[in-house]
Amino acid sequence: MFRPLLICLALASISSFGMAQETNVRGWIEHARIMPDGLLMSAKLDSGARTTSIHAEILAADFVDEEDPEQGVAGQLADREDDASAMLSIKMMEGDAPDDPPVLEAVPITVFADGEDRPDTVTFRLTSRGGKRVVYTAPVERWVSIRRRGGGSIIRPVVIMDLCVGGLRVRGEVNLADRTGFNYPILIGRNMLSDARISVDSRQIFASKRACPPEA
Repeated sequence: MFRPLLICLALASISSFGMAQETNVRGWIEHARIMPDGLLMSAKLDSGARTTSIHAEILAADFVDEEDPEQGVAGQLADREDDASAMLSIKMMEGDAPDDPPVLEAVPITVFADGEDRPDTVTFRLTSRGGKRVVYTAPVERWVSIRRRGGGSIIRPVVIMDLCVGGLRVRGEVNLADRTGFNYPILIGRNMLSDARISVDSRQIFASKRACPPEA
């Protein structure tokens, strides 16, 4: 009489395990927004990268942002996900491979002399796909030293940021980098892919049917 009960418990356990392991399938390129400001960027999802990085312009701590009101309005109008998809589709049809150039190396974002104190906070500017610019000041979680191919090393700050990637909100460490030589301003690494339970389908781009809100 206990056998049906045991079978039901076993099936429930398997079902619960399956739900716990459920993943969100996304393409290797997805829309990403910097929250809560909603800056729209294209992001490359790469399970081969350990950490997430974003293209940022490091500014002086006393920087005063004199934003042009014209660019703010234009940026909001252009920061739509359908526009970003169309722009990238045109780029792909023209034959420009939408991937990080394999021979280029990201430019150092900052270099400190030996013994120089590193600040506890960092001020940086991000620019959306539509040209909207926002300045942030954030605590530095840690400084990372990255060895360069030609020798020597560079130092980059790591901060905590809130992102929306393919319709999924995720919060975690982001390495502020100079990605001028790369096609995508954001590289989503394993730290955020794991936290958001994202599985990358390399055959798709913009696979998400969910949209990130323009603002929170």
